[in-house]
Amino acid sequence: MRKTQKDWVEYFNSKNTKMISAPDIYKVTNKEIIESLNKDFKENWEVTSTRIIYNKDNPNAEIIHNVESNVVKPNKYKIKVPVLDGDFKQDSEIEKYLQALFDTKDSIDKILKVLKKFGKDRKLRLWTPSQSSRKDKQVRSVVFFFGGFGRFGVGGYGWFVDVVGFSRGVIVDSAKQTRFFSNKAIFDVEEETIIIPMKKTLIKEIEKKQSKKQKVKISWDLKVKLK
Repeated sequence: MRKTQKDWVEYFNSKNTKMISAPDIYKVTNKEIIESLNKDFKENWEVTSTRIIYNKDNPNAEIIHNVESNVVKPNKYKIKVPVLDGDFKQDSEIEKYLQALFDTKDSIDKILKVLKKFGKDRKLRLWTPSQSSRKDKQVRSVVFFFGGFGRFGVGGYGWFVDVVGFSRGVIVDSAKQTRFFSNKAIFDVEEETIIIPMKKTLIKEIEKKQSKKQKVKISWDLKVKLK
């Protein structure tokens, strides 16, 4: 199947499954999975759950892994993301960007070495939108792919509802699962919060009761046992 990041997020949430992120790809060590990913990169974009929300006026951006996941808590970084058009220099700015992109403290030398497991002798190329493009569209998805001339591309420029490609689910150890989805509500056992989608009419009714200092009772059918 080929879907946009937006559609893949909804798909995996409906399956109560974690969607693959850029850090998941970086940290994979299983040779069979690496070879399988190589095939995906060769055939199409590999769409991840890593999203970059750019600032329209400056280089600042927010990188979000596991965006909008109902299974695990999204991980966020706020950093400056340089404009990249393929080639790049190994400086501190690029190092910080790659560390946030792959959720690692590894040095840039180590990161480039780790990524050599994909495409063997392919050269890593990085793409991010120009500042003028960021002004027009801020929300972008991160994708991986093999390009021509022996390139291994990591793109952070595709509009999240436009770029279509493959993706994968990730098995999460039950001990690491922090979010559970039940009856359209998201239970976060780490933050001890419940996110409940509501219609505007219901929100207004709750606000009305709260203003009168009345208690608000919300009932639901819990289908997942929380530990």
